[in-house]
Amino acid sequence: MSTNLILATDSYKLNHWNQYPKDTEGVYSYFESRVGAKWPYTVFFGLQSILKEYLTKQVTYEDLSAASELARAHFGAPGLFNYKGWEYIIDKHNGYLPLRIKAVPEGTVVPTGNVLMTVENTDPNCFWLTNAMESILTHVWYPSTVATLSRTTKELIADKLRRTSDSLDGLPFMLHDFGYRGASSHETAAIGGLAHLVNFQGTDTLPAMELALRDYGASLEDLAFSVPATEHSVMTSKGREGELEIVNQLLDEYPGGILSVVADSYDIYGFVNAVGTIFKEKILARDGVFVVRPDSITREHQYPELLVAWILESLWDNFGGTRTSQGFRVLDSHVRVLWGDGIDPHGIEKILNRAQLQGFGAENMVFGMGGGLLQKVNRDTQRFAFKASAIKRDGEWHDVQKQPLDSSKASKKGRLRLERDTTGELYTVGEADAPHDHQDVADVLEVVYENGKLVKNQTLAEIRERAAL
Repeated sequence: MSTNLILATDSYKLNHWNQYPKDTEGVYSYFESRVGAKWPYTVFFGLQSILKEYLTKQVTYEDLSAASELARAHFGAPGLFNYKGWEYIIDKHNGYLPLRIKAVPEGTVVPTGNVLMTVENTDPNCFWLTNAMESILTHVWYPSTVATLSRTTKELIADKLRRTSDSLDGLPFMLHDFGYRGASSHETAAIGGLAHLVNFQGTDTLPAMELALRDYGASLEDLAFSVPATEHSVMTSKGREGELEIVNQLLDEYPGGILSVVADSYDIYGFVNAVGTIFKEKILARDGVFVVRPDSITREHQYPELLVAWILESLWDNFGGTRTSQGFRVLDSHVRVLWGDGIDPHGIEKILNRAQLQGFGAENMVFGMGGGLLQKVNRDTQRFAFKASAIKRDGEWHDVQKQPLDSSKASKKGRLRLERDTTGELYTVGEADAPHDHQDVADVLEVVYENGKLVKNQTLAEIRERAAL
């Protein structure tokens, strides 16, 4: 479905062109994750994909005709739609948007309350265009929120590894994206799944890989990985009595590498016992890892962390293992456990805490997150907002600011810069307020888009480096 950029906005913005003061020449707006967000920082990501998909395309007379017809029916009155304004863009700018967008480099970890992006018109006749594009540009909230969620989860897992294990080597693969089927659309899964790949390298969301190749110059060599894994249709294909036959067949089919097998089709306790007894020698003979994947709680163990703890103990009893320098148990390298049902960062923390309490290192576990990763977030999770902070009238810029009684929603004023202090900490400063000694301080915000063209093309490799722990 092609997008008519004129209509890629909220209805009420179609008639803002005649609501500004008559001498307006410029509107300057900014985008931020406000203080009070769920996490204290935001990983900025996904703007480049939005720019490539939407704002680098030409607006045509066909788009204008369709938008004008829709607006006339939508509002039920003539003269509200800015036909002449869009006609001007088509004729004067060949259909490309006369806008300048500056943004923090993608993958940058920015404390909340700081400017992430600024937008301004480059043609005084198109001052209304800045905030007309608010809606589509604000969609960057979604990949930025997923990238932030994913990174905070990575921090959590890394902390548990440092406390209980001797290596962080497996960290990039310890949170796997299971979210494709639970996302609201193919496009949502692609950009959200790619946001996760900023931090990890495990995914089953193939559209994310396609998007990485298309918009972020990714290399297939290190982009994302997955493994052979079963589902319940496989494990139940020969009925209850045939489940172990399926396991035996799988071990024959996959003599090496990682093999993930769902364990709760019938009796998870019997399954795990069989793994440690009937199939023990065959698993130990493999050049790889057999991953036990419980997918539901039981009456005996009504919380994931309790069931996982039982499975770890059972596998330890049958396979043994080693101990880390901190004294925590690590299962024999041929077996591991994966939990991927209804999990979120809090659930991961509870499982790792319980494992630690029972003397198991975090490296025994792998996690798969679906809806909790790609779907259970919204724009308010990180309190994203796009607000005008300066208006140019009669050739002069004037600060504007929202100051509601709810001070947490107050906006910034003036034209803005993002700078680093001597410790590397990011902070926002108004251009007019910056002291003279700031002349040599670099603005972290970079021009990424100007007059319909992508000015800066960032790669996933660069973004991953910025977001690294």
